[in-house]
Amino acid sequence: MNITFQTTKNTTAYRSTVPAQPRKAAVAGPAKGDYDTVKISRSRIAKEDDESFARLLARRTAASLGNGASQEKVQELSRRVADGTYQPDAQRIAGRMLGLG
Repeated sequence: MNITFQTTKNTTAYRSTVPAQPRKAAVAGPAKGDYDTVKISRSRIAKEDDESFARLLARRTAASLGNGASQEKVQELSRRVADGTYQPDAQRIAGRMLGLG
């Protein structure tokens, strides 16, 4: 990017006053003219990084599942849920979902 600064020896105001133009009513339909466009896309490398991360999380989750819970643990949890005494730890659940332990 090249930026060129020009100085003037004129001591008048930087910008002259311009009267406000009346606003035109919006026209429905497709816009006509030469407009700038923006295209946003993710790079191939970013997509591969996301896929690698997803595979890593899937492997860690599968490995942490093991053989499952014992029948005694399931019955105890079922009893606590029925009694209303079960209070899950949201921070721990979120951490486990993110593979943090």
